[in-house]
Amino acid sequence: MENLLKPDYGVLLLTVCNFLLLVYLLKKFAWGPVINALEKREQQIESDKQTAANARQSAEELKKELDDRLAQISTEAAQKIAAAVKVGETQKEQLLAQAQEQADRLVAQAKAQIEAEKNKALADVRSEIASISVLAASRVIGQDLKDANADKIVAQVLQEVQQK
Repeated sequence: MENLLKPDYGVLLLTVCNFLLLVYLLKKFAWGPVINALEKREQQIESDKQTAANARQSAEELKKELDDRLAQISTEAAQKIAAAVKVGETQKEQLLAQAQEQADRLVAQAKAQIEAEKNKALADVRSEIASISVLAASRVIGQDLKDANADKIVAQVLQEVQQK
């Protein structure tokens, strides 16, 4: 058992040589491709991060443009609605003015017609009164007046009545 605790330098040297050979082979054939693959992967990740950042920035710019356009459309819509309301109010006022003018015209026509009817009725009444007065006067006087004289007398009587 004593041999087990003593180091065997030959085995130790072969183990160290095998280890160094393994490290050299791993470095030459395994570590290089693994490191290159890791570097490529790292570059791909960085590229993907940059692409995502660019896409996010583009999306934010597009969102801002769309928000601005939406605000502009809302403003235009509000202006168009206000203009339509204004046009409606103007048309309403015009229609009311036209209706008022037509009503005033109808009232004026009605007043003129009433005045004409009144004057006609007064003329008829005056004529009737004159003929009745002449008839009464001719019976009272006992003579028949001529139409021309009767008209003069009636006109004088009417003037006297109107002056009073």
